[in-house]
Amino acid sequence: MKFDKVAITGGNGRLGRHVAGQLASRCEVSIVDLAEGDGGAPFHQVDITDLDGLTGAFAGHDAVIHLAAIPNPRTTTQENTFVTNVHGSWAVLAAAEEAGVKRVVVASSDSTIGLNHNPPDWGPQYLPVDEAHPLRPIEAYSLSKHVTESICRSFVDRGALEVQVIRPSHIVFPPEYPELRERGDDVENYHVWCYVAPEDVASGFVLALEREDAPFDTFILVADDGLNVRPTLEMLDERLGHIPKLAKPEKYDRLSTASILDNDHARDMLGWRPKITWRDMLKAPD
Repeated sequence: MKFDKVAITGGNGRLGRHVAGQLASRCEVSIVDLAEGDGGAPFHQVDITDLDGLTGAFAGHDAVIHLAAIPNPRTTTQENTFVTNVHGSWAVLAAAEEAGVKRVVVASSDSTIGLNHNPPDWGPQYLPVDEAHPLRPIEAYSLSKHVTESICRSFVDRGALEVQVIRPSHIVFPPEYPELRERGDDVENYHVWCYVAPEDVASGFVLALEREDAPFDTFILVADDGLNVRPTLEMLDERLGHIPKLAKPEKYDRLSTASILDNDHARDMLGWRPKITWRDMLKAPD
């Protein structure tokens, strides 16, 4: 492992437990969270907007993985979502810089692209959608993640931190498994059939942490396929009234249900591979 001591904000959350579990055998892990966990790692009970508390928690660490956030706009007010996520991300990066941390891996979201709350006339400009696609966030959560990415870039430009930004697709946890087939059949599915398993997202964070010579980069993490069983282009045509320009038509030639999002950058630069499909999820024991 490139780093010996890693702090994880939100490390006791649903995704955080997967990340901490995959890192546990590679380095010394500590958890920064409001929620207490099982006591398996050193724990700092600190709010992500508490700059002084974060600076103290990060002292002596080589790297930080920043997961803590309000995870979607339906759990609280839009104002609280935006303020907490933006203020928290700034405080985490400022504290990391002050504490002498070398690298921060930050959880953003594919929602920054703006396809989840898209107006009917605004679909993907091309397929598959990659990290270079224009961003159009139009509600508080996706906008908070877009601003977070700008904050990350600004701290890198200051010269003290390396930052890797992870844009996971919709992360599917076990309580959602019974809904997957219905979501895959729904032409108007909120996430446009995109998904990824938490285990695969966790491996992406670990790989981004281990990457050499990487001042700043952004990675989409998504399963190779969508939740749909009908061809992706057929469903998009029905949804949008047209098929967007195909930048990589071979993806849909090889796999008719390929995701609308492109994970090639993570594959090429991190060596990341999604291993769990929605079919695996449906086979999982209760």
